[in-house]
Amino acid sequence: MGPQGKRIALALSGGGFRATLYHLGLVRFLRDAGILRNVTHITSVSGGSIIAAHLALHWSRYNGTEQDFDAAAAELLAYMRLDVRNRIVRRFPLGFSVRWLRRLVGLSNRKLTRTGLLEHHYQQHLFGDVSLFELPETPQLHILATNLSEGRLTSFNRDGLWHIRRDAGHGFRIDRERIGLATVPMAVAASSAFPGFFPPMLLTGEDVGARSGTFGRQSFTDGGVFDNLGVRMMHFLARAGGESALPWDGVLVSDVGKPFEVQSSAESVGMVRTAMRASDILMDRVWQLESETFKDTPGYVFARITDVVQQSEDPTAMHPELQRQLPSIRTDLDRFTPLEMGSLIRHGYCVARKACRALPKVFGDELPQNPPWAPDADAQTQGASPVARELTQVTKAARTLHASGARRIWSTLFDFRDWASYVYVPIIVPILVLTPYFTLKYYEYSHRMNQIIQSLAQGSRDVDQMSRLMDGPIARFAGEKYEQLAPGQAVDRAGFTILQDLRMIDLRRWYGAKTTAANSYMYGYRRLKVRREPDNDKNNVFRASVLAIAPDTQVRFPPQTVKPKLYASDAGTTPAGQKMIHWEIQADFRRVPPGDVVDIVYEHISPGAFVVEGTSSNTISFSVEEKTAELTRWLLMPEGREYKDFLLIRYKDDNPDLSEKVKLATEYLAEDRTILAFKLLGLEGGYTYELTWFYK
Repeated sequence: MGPQGKRIALALSGGGFRATLYHLGLVRFLRDAGILRNVTHITSVSGGSIIAAHLALHWSRYNGTEQDFDAAAAELLAYMRLDVRNRIVRRFPLGFSVRWLRRLVGLSNRKLTRTGLLEHHYQQHLFGDVSLFELPETPQLHILATNLSEGRLTSFNRDGLWHIRRDAGHGFRIDRERIGLATVPMAVAASSAFPGFFPPMLLTGEDVGARSGTFGRQSFTDGGVFDNLGVRMMHFLARAGGESALPWDGVLVSDVGKPFEVQSSAESVGMVRTAMRASDILMDRVWQLESETFKDTPGYVFARITDVVQQSEDPTAMHPELQRQLPSIRTDLDRFTPLEMGSLIRHGYCVARKACRALPKVFGDELPQNPPWAPDADAQTQGASPVARELTQVTKAARTLHASGARRIWSTLFDFRDWASYVYVPIIVPILVLTPYFTLKYYEYSHRMNQIIQSLAQGSRDVDQMSRLMDGPIARFAGEKYEQLAPGQAVDRAGFTILQDLRMIDLRRWYGAKTTAANSYMYGYRRLKVRREPDNDKNNVFRASVLAIAPDTQVRFPPQTVKPKLYASDAGTTPAGQKMIHWEIQADFRRVPPGDVVDIVYEHISPGAFVVEGTSSNTISFSVEEKTAELTRWLLMPEGREYKDFLLIRYKDDNPDLSEKVKLATEYLAEDRTILAFKLLGLEGGYTYELTWFYK
C-alpha cells in the first residue's frame, strides 16, 4: 500500500484515446497500490483531460472497491467504443440546414461546429451538464488548453479560468477569471480540440457566464500546442505557492508521446496535410523541450509509453514486441478495438509499477505484484495476455497493433449503429446505384457516336489529323528537297476533277506577319481528293499550288498512293521587298487507272508571309484553280486571340475590282471562337477567295 501522508501530483499527457487508455491503466495501478487517494493535484492535456475529468467527478468510485472502479471505468470504455470522431463527421454536415434559422432567431451555432459537437458528445455520453465549480476541491484538477487569442497556457478548474501570463523580468502571474457557466464538457472539448480536425473553440462571455466586458471573445485549442505533458502547469503551481512550500512530495508524469516519425514523402502532401504536419512538428518540439527540462528535476518520475518492461523485471508484462507497437497506435477519437484498449491499459499498468519503483520514498517500497488489470477478456484471448507464450499469438497481435497506427477514415465513416448514417442512405445509395448506370449509358452513347463519326468520316485521315492538332501544335520539321520549275511552264489540269479540297491552317504558334521571332511559324495541312476522268488517257501530271510563299517554307508528304514532288520558282518580291517563291506540288498519275480517285496530301511549315495583317484583322487569299466539288477550310486562331466575326468574298482572277460576298454551305462553330471553319460546294475555277476575320 502507498505510504501515508505523501502528496502526489499527477500529470496526464495528451494523445487522443491512446492516452486515455494508457492513463486508465496507470490510474488502476495507483488505485491497487493505495497511491491514488494521495493524489492532490492533477494536470491534464487533450486525451489526458478525458480521463482526468471523469476521474475527478467520480473520485470516490475510482478509489472504492474493485467493482466501483470497474463500473466507473466501464463508462469511460463505452465512450471509446462510441466512435466519436466519425459520429461528429456524420452530424456536422446536417447542421448546415438549420444554421441560418438559428442565426435568424438569435441562437448561437457554436454547438454545430465540430468542436461544439465534441463538447455535446462529452456532455451526453460521459460527463453530463456539470459546471466547473462542481469539481471536487481534492484533487485539484487543471484542464489545460492553449489560448489562441493570447498565445498563453490556460487552465479550466474549479475556480474558473486561470490565465498564465508573463510579467516583466521573465516572471509570470496567474490571472483568475470567474466563469460560472463554463462546464466540464466545454473545458475538455477545448483541451482536446486537436488542430487539423477540430477548429478552435470560440467562447464568449455569454457562453461561460463571465461578467460583461471582462471576457470578450476568446479562442481555445488543444493544450498540447503549449505543453503536451502538463508539467509546465506543475511548475507554475509550485512557483505560485512559494519556493519553500511545494504542494506535493512527488510528481508522476504519464507520458504517451513517442519519437517523431520521419516521412520520406512529406514534400508531396497537400495544404491540409502540411498544416497538420507542421502542428505535429510544433507539438513534438514542445514535448522534447518539456521532457528535457523536467526529466532530472527531483521528485519528477516519468511513466513513458515508450518504455519497454522486460519480463525479467515484471513477469506479468506483455511480450516486448507487443509493447513496442503501442506508441504507434493512432492518436484519434474513433472506435478502439478490445485488443487496442486492453493492450494500452495493461502497458500503462506495468509501466506505472516500474516508474513508482524508481522513487520508493514517495510511492512506497511495497508495491503490488499482481497481474495487470484487464477490463476486457477479449484482449487476453487475442494475445495481449501477459502469459501469452505462443509465438503465433504474439505475432498476430503485434501485426494487428502495428496496423493500428493508420488513421481509419473511409472504412469506418458509416456505422449501422448510428442513426445519422441512415440520413445519408437516400443520398449515397442512389449515387452508388445510378453512377454505374449512367456511366454505362454514357459509355454506350459515346461508343455509338464514335461509330457514327467514323462512319461519316469513312476512315478519312482528316479526323486523325485534327486530333493531332488538338493534342498540340505540330513541331517544326525538315521538308522535302525541291526541283526548280521552268519559267512560264504551263499548267495543264485537263482530265482531272477535284472532288474535295480540305485545308487546315494552324496559327497558334504564329505571332504576326511582321514578326522576325524564330519561334513564330504557321502549320498547314491540305488534302486533295482528285479523280482521273475516264477519258483521260494522256495527261498523267496533276499540279497544285502551295499557299506559302516564303523562301524558307518546308513541305513534306505523308505516305500516300501517289508520290508527289515539290517544285519552286521565283515569284518576285513583296511590296516590302521580301523575296517570294511560288511553290507547287506535282503528282504522277501514270499508275492510276482512268476513273479512279486518289488523295494527295501535303503539309508545310512557313513564316506565314501570305497572311495580310490589319489593325484588328487578318486576311488570307487562296485561289480555286480548277472546278471543285467541295472545299473546306479549318483555321486555328493565334493563341489568346479569338475571332469575333469573319467575311468571305471572291473575285475573278482577271477582274479583282469586282467582288462578291460568298454564301457558305456550312459553318462549323466553336463555342470559344478559337476555330474558324466552313464548307463551300460547287466552286468554279479561275476565282480568288479572300477570307478576313476580325478579332475580339
